[in-house]
Amino acid sequence: MIAKYPAIPAALALVGVLALACATGAVAHDSDDRGDSGDLAGTWKVQITLRNCATGAPVGAPFYSLLTFADGGTVTETTANSMFFPAIRGPGHGAWSRGRHKGEYSAVTMAFITMDGALVKTQTITQVIDMGPGQNKFTTPKAEIEFFDPAGNLLTTGCATAVGSRFGL
Repeated sequence: MIAKYPAIPAALALVGVLALACATGAVAHDSDDRGDSGDLAGTWKVQITLRNCATGAPVGAPFYSLLTFADGGTVTETTANSMFFPAIRGPGHGAWSRGRHKGEYSAVTMAFITMDGALVKTQTITQVIDMGPGQNKFTTPKAEIEFFDPAGNLLTTGCATAVGSRFGL
């Protein structure tokens, strides 16, 4: 049978090598994901307090947001903050990565703010997240908030602190 179909053993060998290469790549990728995302991946209920950047004093009442950190380094965010009314703030989208120290992460998100269906500004939030022991809580000692007009010109800045608790079963 081999003489009748000489390409079959070579094709089977090639399939075997490709399967092994794919399995090895999948294992390496899976291991990389755990190493990069480990503690932070998942959804977090976050209480945010806007602060005066110069004094650190609270500005207004705290409010809640949900942040979801995905394996691979993306983050999505929604907020209960209604300070933009009558404008509408969409969900934030962005990226996150591991910081220099164990339990430290950096994240940046951007959201569109619209009024009557037109883009009026964007909001960018940049933060360093410190994971507490037990990996079910984090703090953001200072988040930097920037607002830009549709052309990308900086309009104003702000500051905030945050405390997050892992959301889930």
